[in-house]
Amino acid sequence: MGPATTARTVRALALVAVAVGLLAGCTSSTESGGARLPQAASWSSVTGGPPNSGRAHSSVSQSPELVWSRTLGAPAIGVASSDGIGTSYQATISERGCNLFALSAEDGRKRWCVRLPTDGPRITATVDGRGSLFVPMYGGVGALAAEGENRWFVQTRGTPTTVTLLNKRHLLMISHQGAARVVNAHTGLDSSPELRLAGPIATDDRGYGLPWCGIGARGCPVPGPAAVDTSTATAYVTVWTPGADDPELVALRFNSSDSDSGGSGDEHGGALEELWRVPLSEGRLGVPVVLSNDRAEAYVHTDDGDLAAYSTADGAHLWTAPVGYRPDLPPSVLPDGTVVTGGRTSTLWRGPEDDHDDDAGPSPVVAISSEDGSGRELWRRDDLRQLTNPAATDDGRVLVAVRADGSASGSDADGDSGDEPGIAIHLLDGGTGETLHRILVPAAHGPVSGLSVDSDGRIVLTTGLGAVYLFD
Repeated sequence: MGPATTARTVRALALVAVAVGLLAGCTSSTESGGARLPQAASWSSVTGGPPNSGRAHSSVSQSPELVWSRTLGAPAIGVASSDGIGTSYQATISERGCNLFALSAEDGRKRWCVRLPTDGPRITATVDGRGSLFVPMYGGVGALAAEGENRWFVQTRGTPTTVTLLNKRHLLMISHQGAARVVNAHTGLDSSPELRLAGPIATDDRGYGLPWCGIGARGCPVPGPAAVDTSTATAYVTVWTPGADDPELVALRFNSSDSDSGGSGDEHGGALEELWRVPLSEGRLGVPVVLSNDRAEAYVHTDDGDLAAYSTADGAHLWTAPVGYRPDLPPSVLPDGTVVTGGRTSTLWRGPEDDHDDDAGPSPVVAISSEDGSGRELWRRDDLRQLTNPAATDDGRVLVAVRADGSASGSDADGDSGDEPGIAIHLLDGGTGETLHRILVPAAHGPVSGLSVDSDGRIVLTTGLGAVYLFD
């Protein structure tokens, strides 16, 4: 996979220039009516929430059924997020028209849509409890009100891969080039100086290294979102400093100050402090770091796909578990601490010249236990080819989207019909891996962009071709 084309970069730069011009005038030096809400208690970001644990805040039906489906008219590039109050948000890549959609969870109707200069391997809007959005864009983050109006735009060095609300006031941003900073979520003004996690980058090109982020290669310093413990404002992220032999696992903490009123960009209300960094001698993938339920362990997929656990206290290596393949997507963590690995497919849309194979090889569903500190395998489903991230429910089950050998037309046949392979959703028992319910997604084929569960237990699956399905 090579660098992005010059034409695409020029288009993106033109769009971000327009966005900066339009949104800079919306930056406010006052709070937004005193209304402060943390990140939504729903599937509020690309990996479910700040810990990246892929965990729903609800259970799902014993036998979910399709409620509605619709197409968005362009390829989708990330999982659908939700605000917990009835709206889902989905990003797409398109040459014209809208590329961020707000959809009613009840019937799939479009509440609003906007066009933004988004870019990156996975684009998902981060949502607060009122439905306000924070969207990663080419060269910065844009804030939108719940009704879709632009609020502010903050520039950064590179495209943000981390956009996480630390609390009701502060938004953590880390770009793919390693620029980390905290801004006031209501005004967009700085709450901390910038911290360069990957050192100086010897170019002003905001797109430098971006094409390698999807696979976590050396050229992308910070490919995936940081896992964040919001109770301590501590983030854990993999960093590959240009010129370094090995990537590193880095811990950083935001230390705020009571003087942070958000009223001035000149007086920072706090600072980001690096706590520790340890080398990842076995390499890494582009898969985000994931935190355990008690926030004591951080999980990282090594270059050969094995799952490794590190202590969040000091970065000490705890255990490594072989899983037998290289996942593209992060694992999920069940309520009992079991870690269920993610999928390996062309979920990442890399542009019109992409030759990424539609089925990139075996991608079984593997469950790893961390209870006894050994990272032992609990169960494995080699018969399933997982296509995206798993979604764990709060009652100990797990949803996976897999390749179906039957027809993509909607027939539930398991045999090969000669048609293009379809997509099925399996509801698995988290303790045994047994399939409890199977849904063949009608007329669905190709890659899957993401799988999520909102706070009411509604399941949203988005295909890479831009079709959205909701099950309940």
